[in-house]
Amino acid sequence: MASYKDRLTRDLDAWIGAGLVGADKRAAILAAVPDPRRLDAATALAWIGGALLGIAAISFVAANWDGIARLARFALLLTFFALAAGAGAWAAHKQRPIFSDIALTLAALIFAAAIGLTGQIFDIAGEAQAALYGAGLAGMALALAGRSAGAAIATLIFIGLGDFQDFEPFDSLRIAAPWLVVFAPLSVFLALRWRSAPLAHAAAIGMLVALIWFSLRFENEAVLCLLFAVTLAGAGAAARWLWRRDNAPASVFYGWSAWGALMFFAIAGFVDSWQGGANWGIAHRLAWLAASGGAIALGRYDRHMMVTTVGVLSFIGAVAALLTDLGLDLMTAAAVFFVCALAAMIGGLMLRRKAKPT
Repeated sequence: MASYKDRLTRDLDAWIGAGLVGADKRAAILAAVPDPRRLDAATALAWIGGALLGIAAISFVAANWDGIARLARFALLLTFFALAAGAGAWAAHKQRPIFSDIALTLAALIFAAAIGLTGQIFDIAGEAQAALYGAGLAGMALALAGRSAGAAIATLIFIGLGDFQDFEPFDSLRIAAPWLVVFAPLSVFLALRWRSAPLAHAAAIGMLVALIWFSLRFENEAVLCLLFAVTLAGAGAAARWLWRRDNAPASVFYGWSAWGALMFFAIAGFVDSWQGGANWGIAHRLAWLAASGGAIALGRYDRHMMVTTVGVLSFIGAVAALLTDLGLDLMTAAAVFFVCALAAMIGGLMLRRKAKPT
């Protein structure tokens, strides 16, 4: 997705061509806008190294488990955790945010492993769900203490695993809300506040997973899926508004909200028929086609690749569903798709050739 500076560069060229801005001002305007921060090779290797270090520490304790006394095992776990957390605090004090983030993420992983290993050390019987939730709470505490996006991502993973521990679909008698209902929106806020794209992806997925959790608790709830679709469409509109005001992570929520809204809208048209009830039929498919076309148009207008891609995939799904409802067999449907694909490719090549300067 294009950054603000990339969009500004294109706009400046258009403004200069229209005579609205002098060409001599172009370099000065672009120099006043900082370059977007990108994940370089050194940072990527540092993240990989931090993850491998955590795995190495846990593997070392596990490999020597039987040969280490109980108190020594517990002391090792505390030492590893204290070292990682202390390194994160030191890096934050020295204003090294990347190193601090990696160290606190490592501390969250070590704490999660320590919960299970400590239970084995002292023969403590407990539920796996409680252990996962405990690891998630510790990870969020570390994330808030050190502004660590990595620890917040680890938190969402632990909480999500805990929510689906011993999960039984379509059991409406057990409707206790998943913890992601709290932690995913909190992570959305943190991603926007810290301007973290990786955390934005994790938080958006966490929100979708929480909605899927609810949708799997009930049967014949097409209305619930429609409600989720409308809610996500509204969230996407809000994210788009923030993104166009230069909050880059909001672009991530914009894309994932579009994906979720179209997904739940599509599911709503099939839920009743899957359960033996009424089928919304062609009316739903036509509305699905319209929504998909709108997503494609909006994505192209905003130059947002994810929204455009989601719209295209949704459009293909809607066409397939419509052809099935009309009673076309697979060979006929395949021929229709082939002709449409061929026409799209030819049209794209013609437009590209027309756009090239002669």
